[in-house]
Parts: sequence; structure tokens; C-alpha cells
Amino acid sequence: MELFKILRDKGSLTQNEYELLVTTAETEQEKTEQATHQAADKRQAQITELKRASKKLAWAEKIKIQGDLRTRYQYQDQTQDNNVDRSRGRLRYRLGVIANPMAALEVGAGLASGGNNQRSNNQSFDATFTSKGINLDYAYMRYEFGSGITTVAGKFKRKTFLWAPTDVMWDSDINPEGFSANYRKRNEWGEFFANTGVWVLEENSRSSDDPFMTYGQLGQKWKTGNWFGTLSGAVYAFADANAVTDFTASEGTNTDHHLGSINVAGELGTNIGGGKARVLGEYINNWETDTDTAWALGAKYSWHKWSIKYIYADVESNSVPDFLPDSDRFDGLTGIRGHEFEVKYKIFEKVTFGVDYYHAKNILTDANQDVLQIDMNVKF
Repeated sequence: MELFKILRDKGSLTQNEYELLVTTAETEQEKTEQATHQAADKRQAQITELKRASKKLAWAEKIKIQGDLRTRYQYQDQTQDNNVDRSRGRLRYRLGVIANPMAALEVGAGLASGGNNQRSNNQSFDATFTSKGINLDYAYMRYEFGSGITTVAGKFKRKTFLWAPTDVMWDSDINPEGFSANYRKRNEWGEFFANTGVWVLEENSRSSDDPFMTYGQLGQKWKTGNWFGTLSGAVYAFADANAVTDFTASEGTNTDHHLGSINVAGELGTNIGGGKARVLGEYINNWETDTDTAWALGAKYSWHKWSIKYIYADVESNSVPDFLPDSDRFDGLTGIRGHEFEVKYKIFEKVTFGVDYYHAKNILTDANQDVLQIDMNVKF
């Protein structure tokens, strides 16, 4: 504008030319300012959208979905009930959602196929293509303290809060209900751990005597060179259980409701032949009757995509509650002994093919049972 004014005063521009140039310049300035404002508004809108997307991404990062699908063919032969052989197809589907709403806090819930059997999520192919049931498998809240203490409440997976190398007492599908705490501390040998909890078994609406169990476990994990292992001891106690019939899921093979026990468990392993070999075992003594024991001894070997397991178990009638042991070993009863042999092959990263064989004997009836399971399992 100043340049136009100088040119006009010197006579290089007429008044009309001067006014035309000033008007044109002002118009261009307005357009530039308008474009600048529009660009700023657009940038602000983009920033707002990025913030929204960032919030959505942050929420998604707090949520994890996991699950698995297993199809199974099962053959069962038992030397009683007129020696009737049984074959069936089975399905297990599990889907879980795990969230971390804040640091150190985890909330999880899972759905699973099957009925109300606490030891199985299997659903048999049956009833002419009818729909299959889905149930709440677990739902919990878990908090990790900075001092090595982790607590959990609800219906939850047992592994973190109770170490068990075999299923002689605890079927792998059981998710207990109640409260548990875990403590871990590194030391010169490896890692020390302590577990405890109160788990509810029944709720009697017309009585204050609600059966529940408590437990405490101490253990030590260690590793030196190619060798590693774990050793633990646990005590179980049952309260307000006045009869075997107090337990809804009792299989009828417990003849005594005094089921408190002492458990000693261990595992010893080494790296060998490009894989890992383990020897593992458990011993359980019912300290209330002092006459019933259970024990299991076995070995595992994993190499590349292959894994092999063998377990021998001997479970006397009142050594453990008959609603807890592996449900595939003579239907999960007590008063049995027998062998398990399993082979698995990982076809892909998340796809595994497996064959599991049980041969067990009922100590009281002298009946034998053979079970063959052929599985295809996909995790996601």
C-alpha cells in the first residue's frame, strides 16, 4: 500500500489506477486471511479427529480377546455295564475378554461351551443338531501390588494361585470361586512363591453353614545350567462340611466328609537332545483320616513341535474330594488307579493335533476303563 501511495504522489499512477490497485490488494488480502482461517480450522478438525482416534486406540490396547476351539473324537470301553463300547464326537469352545482399565488392575470374563460340570467344557454332538449351551466360565478382578503380591477375587483360573504339576487332585478345567493371593520373590536359588485363599464350595440359603475350603502353599522354583525344577508343599482344609452330601457335585466315591490333606509336589527337568525333559510327581495324604493317600508320578518331553506325556496315578477313595480330579481318568472318580499317555504335535503356531489314552482300574469294583481321545485344537 505504501508503494502504491508513493507512485501516485510522484505521478506514476493516476488516482483511478491507485484506487483500483488498492481495492485489488485489499481483496487479495481478505482472500488470504480467509484461506488462512480455513486452513487453521481444518488443522484443528484434524487434531480433534486424531485425539478421538487416539482415545479409541488407547481403549483397544486395554482389551485383549483370547480363546480356543477343540474338536474331539472319543472312544470309551469299560468292563462293566454289559461291556458296552461308546464313541462320540465332542466340541469345546472358550472365549475370553481381558481388560486393563488401569495400571496393575485386570478384569476378565470368559464364556465356554458345555453344561454346569465344573470339570468339563465339552459338549457332545447329540440331539439332532440342536443348539449347544454357553456358560460363564470365569469372571474376576485381579490386582498386582508392587511388592510382589497379586490378589484375585471372583471365579478365576487357578494356575497363578496354586501350582500343581499333575491333575491327580485338580482337573485343569476347574476355575475356583472366592479369593486368593500370590506372593513371589526372587532369591539366590531362583524364585520363592506363596499362595493362599478361601474358596466357596456351596451356599445354603437356610443355614449359616456354607461349606468352603482354605489352603496355603509354599514353593521354590530354581534353575542352574541346564537343570531346573520346582518343589512345593500345600495344606488343604474344609469347613462347614458335615456330610458327603453337602457337596453338590459329589460323585459318590467319597465315603467320608473329612477331606483335609497335605500335598507335596515337585518337578525336575533338564535340556536334553534339543528339547526339555521333566520328571514330575505329587503325593497327597488325608491328614483327617490318616489312611487315604493319592499320588501321581510321570514324565514329559517336548522337542520342536512334539510333546509327550506319561502319568501314573493312584487315588484312594477319601484322599481328595471326588469332584476335583481329572474327569477323563475313570470319569474323575476316586478309588481308582491307572495310566495316561499323551502325544501332541503342533501343526501350525496356533493349531495342535493330539492323541490321549487312559487305562484305569476301579479299585473297589475291579472294573477297567479305556479311553481314547483324538483332538484338534485351535487357539486365537
